[in-house]
Amino acid sequence: MRKSSFLLIFLCCNYILTAQSFSIRLPDTLSKKTLDGRLLLLISNNNTAEPRFQIADGPTTQLVFGIDVENWRPGTIKTISANAFGYPVESLAKVPAGEYYVQALLHIYETFHRKDGKVVKLPMDRGEGQHWNLAPGNIYSTPVKKKIQSAVENNAQCRTH
Repeated sequence: MRKSSFLLIFLCCNYILTAQSFSIRLPDTLSKKTLDGRLLLLISNNNTAEPRFQIADGPTTQLVFGIDVENWRPGTIKTISANAFGYPVESLAKVPAGEYYVQALLHIYETFHRKDGKVVKLPMDRGEGQHWNLAPGNIYSTPVKKKIQSAVENNAQCRTH
């Protein structure tokens, strides 16, 4: 696992969208090649552990939103917006206003060329037993405390600027 200075850039409003979006920069110091994988935005209402350790299949789970990334070039930004799939909350637009601990994690995928000519990208077990939050080689940020506004507050704020 590589802990990094993975950068989270927070935007109060994303042009016309009413929900908050999060932009994540892959520093060029972390990789010299493009990367494929699932970029996860992890949001927790407490700091008892890193958000990546608080995602579970149960009532105490915290929030996770994700997008697939392909050929992500170091030094560039990917944005997780309101249309990113989330669990257990469907959309960033539905996250209640409040103070949260936010963390980004890139679950690295490998490329496989099948005999039938198809190409698939999958996360491989790297000795951790297919635990995405512990997989060696994944890149993750230090959790950051961030105030998230409701969609209504963001919409009002965008109109007043």
